[in-house]
Amino acid sequence: MENTWWELAGIIFFTFMVITVGLIWGLAVKASYNEEKQKQKQQAQERENQ
Repeated sequence: MENTWWELAGIIFFTFMVITVGLIWGLAVKASYNEEKQKQKQQAQERENQ
């Protein structure tokens, strides 16, 4: 019985870690993508203003 509990705990922990890392990675990618878009917008505006 003890062994099964540890396996279950390991699976739950592993799943939780994968989800957490996935979320953090996804948010980081989204943030850098938004930053790139923002930079491109600024560059376009600067070109128009010149």
